[in-house]
Amino acid sequence: MGSDDFPVAFDGRRYDLRRFLKDHPGGVNTLERYKGKSITQAMKIFGHSNSAYHMLGDFKVGEENGVLTGDISGNGRIITKEEENRDEKEIAHLEELESRLDWSMPIFCQLGAIASDYDKWVHSAVFRNCRLFANPIMESMTYTQWYLVPTFWVPIIIYLMVTVYSQYVNCGDSCGPDSLTSLQYIQQLISGVLLWTILEYSLHRWVFHFNPGSNLNLIRVHFLIHGIHHKVPFDGLRQVFPPIPAALLAALLYFMLYPLVSYPIIKLIGGLIGYLIYDMIHYYVHHGSPKDGTYLYAMKRYHSNHHFVNHDKGKYQFFSKIWDHVFKTFVQVKKLSFSLRW
Repeated sequence: MGSDDFPVAFDGRRYDLRRFLKDHPGGVNTLERYKGKSITQAMKIFGHSNSAYHMLGDFKVGEENGVLTGDISGNGRIITKEEENRDEKEIAHLEELESRLDWSMPIFCQLGAIASDYDKWVHSAVFRNCRLFANPIMESMTYTQWYLVPTFWVPIIIYLMVTVYSQYVNCGDSCGPDSLTSLQYIQQLISGVLLWTILEYSLHRWVFHFNPGSNLNLIRVHFLIHGIHHKVPFDGLRQVFPPIPAALLAALLYFMLYPLVSYPIIKLIGGLIGYLIYDMIHYYVHHGSPKDGTYLYAMKRYHSNHHFVNHDKGKYQFFSKIWDHVFKTFVQVKKLSFSLRW
């Protein structure tokens, strides 16, 4: 091994955690003390899920998975409470499920192989990238660099804000009965942002996390819209919504809400602002390094709980935890006696 490697031992086998250091759920600082040592007792003492033991296999020396869509993420997140002790039979079952798939090939057409145990499989994270489709055009629509999202949406939002302001506020003699003051215009924008928070919670909880059972068509839909994010949560190209599919979804939602709300175009602008903030926060809590005591540090830990402990509750939204409280999906994360560093 080279000087940059991070060798550890587990049950007599050798692993290199170099690629996983900044993605380690417990932070870099909790791993540093184990370089060159056994982690067998540490994993048991600090509480790791069966999925964690399963994912350890991705770091066996000499068995590194290739990158298919881009670089693995730069930073990780924190498991927030102790989980059940490892179940050797369950871990073996997870490994058997994984062996049914060829990760060097597109996964979408292989989902039938794990359909009977899809829910268990999709919530057992792996440290790999995932190619969905063989067709390069279709595949390119499923991932994106994070900075392309604001690059795409900010000019559109600014254009719409200026255009609609001229139509309803700064309209002069052409103002109609539905004209607004500047304050009313801002209020409409804010109501659009608030409407987004409800939509964000609803989509994440009841659409992204619907249970497809063993129905292959529903499994494919679920994996495409959100399941892939839970299966490969460390893939840095799959944490934000690609602009073109997002634009199509925004248009669909706009036409659905058009007859139901006043000033729908202004509320759409507010919703787009809310969505953009959401996507940027989501990416940051996966890959950023927030400091203890900050809002984003708490949000990173809370979202970690959703990914690795409570898949069916906690962190269905990023602006606040208000809807988690309202719908009783709030989770109290474990308090730590030390600060985590990523």
